[in-house]
Amino acid sequence: MCISDDCEDGTDRRTFITTGAGALIGAAIAKTQAQTYPHNYKVVTRVLDEPRVTHGKVAFTHGGKETIDGFLARPKADGTYPAVIVIAGNLITEEYIPNTCAALALAGFVGLAPNIFHGMPESARTPDERRAAMAAHTDSDALADIISGIDFLRTQPFVRPGGIGAVGFCYGGRLAMMLASRSREIDAVVPYHPGPTSAADVARLSVPVQIHQGTADRNVPVQQIKDLEKMLKAQKTPVEVYWYDGADHGFLAYTRPYYRPNFAKDSWDRTVNFLRKHLDSA
Repeated sequence: MCISDDCEDGTDRRTFITTGAGALIGAAIAKTQAQTYPHNYKVVTRVLDEPRVTHGKVAFTHGGKETIDGFLARPKADGTYPAVIVIAGNLITEEYIPNTCAALALAGFVGLAPNIFHGMPESARTPDERRAAMAAHTDSDALADIISGIDFLRTQPFVRPGGIGAVGFCYGGRLAMMLASRSREIDAVVPYHPGPTSAADVARLSVPVQIHQGTADRNVPVQQIKDLEKMLKAQKTPVEVYWYDGADHGFLAYTRPYYRPNFAKDSWDRTVNFLRKHLDSA
């Protein structure tokens, strides 16, 4: 579970407004004119103000009881579109996660980020407090939350029937591979710098995987990804790994110090092309 300093949610936390379970609302995200970031780069990957995209907070049920919140984005134009689950390694209030959903919508998908940490109390502020609060929330619990999100997507009139993609970051990247290993719903997986992954986690993973990893990642060692690639190839899982020279953890996240616009753009272009290839033909 990536509730840590390295994956800390929060250089610029946003608040979203919801009007009821299952209801998609307009975005409540400010424009960027006065926005500052913990780096000196021009942000080239932020698309939350794109007029061709509709996005906002949603809520859906889990096990018929709990309500899970999430962030959903879709193309504004009428039609049906392939769906992609976005799995964060931390709270979905960090703006690059809603932005990832919006970027998927701009590319012609429906993007949903379920809040797999929905049970965390607001009083948990520090990484240690968050880890303690979520200690009983297992991988299986998180996967059940994600599957509830998939069930919610299946009820939406703008979601095209067929396979779903999964994009995950850090712990969410590992969960994305575990999800694809256990669910027939998933047809393509894109993990960014995934967390430690065992052979058991991906034993039945057969759909294509595209991994993005920085060579200077201080949270996910290079050798860990090389071992993962070897493991996947040994079991005949179609896998491709893209390396980003000198990039640290979270290079796609423009809310973080290690954002690198060129690598962010290149990796995102590859992600979109990969998803189009495997979901459009699903």
